[in-house]
Amino acid sequence: MNNQTILDKCEKLKLKGVETAFKLQNEHPEYEEMGFNERLAELLDAQLETNSQRRIKTLTTQAKLRYPNFFLQDIDYKLYPNLKKHKLTRLANCDWISEHQNVSITGPTGTGKTTIACVLAQEAISRHIPVKFYRLSKLSLELVAAHNECELEKCTAKINRAPLLIIDDWGNALMPREVCHCLLELFEIRENAGSTIITSQYPVETWYKTLSDKSMGESVLDRLIYNTHKINLGGDNNEAESIRKLLGLNQGGRHE
Repeated sequence: MNNQTILDKCEKLKLKGVETAFKLQNEHPEYEEMGFNERLAELLDAQLETNSQRRIKTLTTQAKLRYPNFFLQDIDYKLYPNLKKHKLTRLANCDWISEHQNVSITGPTGTGKTTIACVLAQEAISRHIPVKFYRLSKLSLELVAAHNECELEKCTAKINRAPLLIIDDWGNALMPREVCHCLLELFEIRENAGSTIITSQYPVETWYKTLSDKSMGESVLDRLIYNTHKINLGGDNNEAESIRKLLGLNQGGRHE
């Protein structure tokens, strides 16, 4: 069987990784010194890496992250004086997701809350963990619309298929009773079954004030705040503005 026949079969089987690695082996004479098993293992490793990258690309598209092109290695800790590198590094290993724990990221506008949330999301995606990103306003509208169409259970089940859910901008407006009810339905199922990252301009202890139905609100937040890793980016609004200027508002404005 000649090389072109093998390449044609790889293309037909959609084994792009094997195809590329096989071409490389044939272009470099040193591979002739390798045994069959060693060469085969290298071809299979190449296919596994191709499959992994394809999966990561799909998960990134599905996550709909606000900042999909920002990663852990891109963080300049000088811009985050209140961010503990060792804490973020520990969270980046994603063990907390498998243990169904949560993360809250608080701080004034401009201190990088959403950026850090997206960085943690990328670490999860790199491990093939599905992620869903929502601004709270959009999530609330989607849940209420599903509730009005008697499809809330179906909607929450779809959201909860993602092991990691990110809710951005928590507490910017008072949540009516209907929203409280929908969020409670979501988190009753999600508790001990998934992890959530919440970003907010406001300290965790003030979140109760944003829920109009205090009883349901407490039930929602008890499920969110329990077993939560807290990141407080701190700073004041003047510091937030200086970070925005350093990064350039016209280049994506990543520090929400």
